Amino acid sequence: MLLLVSGLLQACVTVDPSKGRNEEASAVNTEMGLGYLQQNNYELANEKLLKALRQNPESVKANYVYAVLQDKLEQKELAELHYKKATELDPKNSDAANNFGIFLCRNGRELESEEYFLKALKDPLYKTPEYAYRNAGFCMLKVNQTEVGKDYLRKAIAAKSDFGPALLDLGDVLYKEGDYSNAKIYLDRFHLTSKPTAKSLWLAIRNSLELDDQGDIEELAQRLETEFPDSREYAEWKQIQ
Repeated sequence: MLLLVSGLLQACVTVDPSKGRNEEASAVNTEMGLGYLQQNNYELANEKLLKALRQNPESVKANYVYAVLQDKLEQKELAELHYKKATELDPKNSDAANNFGIFLCRNGRELESEEYFLKALKDPLYKTPEYAYRNAGFCMLKVNQTEVGKDYLRKAIAAKSDFGPALLDLGDVLYKEGDYSNAKIYLDRFHLTSKPTAKSLWLAIRNSLELDDQGDIEELAQRLETEFPDSREYAEWKQIQ
């Protein structure tokens, strides 16, 4: 799953003169907390973000960044509390909604997560809808909502035609369904637009075996051997030769 904080990455702090002193101080501490978070200095990030929340408990950004931090620290109750508060304070915050959806999906609450991915997608100006669509698809597949999951993945690809994670996911699910010809289309597109992985090459090899496409098998196997000689996938390929 993909954790996005792109909407939070600010190089400097801008202060709105119409805000009160506490709100201004909270904004400064939030930016400092975010900076420490990006540096993986979680102790100082926690200190600054707690201060920001004391100064302005209604700050969307402070709640959201603090939720991301607690998510990383596996403090699930705190993460959920602040993700939820951020999305309630600003229902149009697509990044917060998408991340809350990821959090719910990762913690066995896949059906609940769909609501937040859809909230993220309500904003027509959302810059990365392909992520929310793909995340929704991934989560629906986890709970065997296969057709719904495939529909979300297709929407992710419609939003960004070279979006590798959705291309690979859709190729995988079509392979598992025995739709090898269509799986090949998406796997080929993945390898044309994205850096291959041992997983993607091994999946494509198995799909090509079902299609008895010897040319593809040889090419893919050579890439797997050359690029991932120590991988589990290459060891599995060697076992069936």
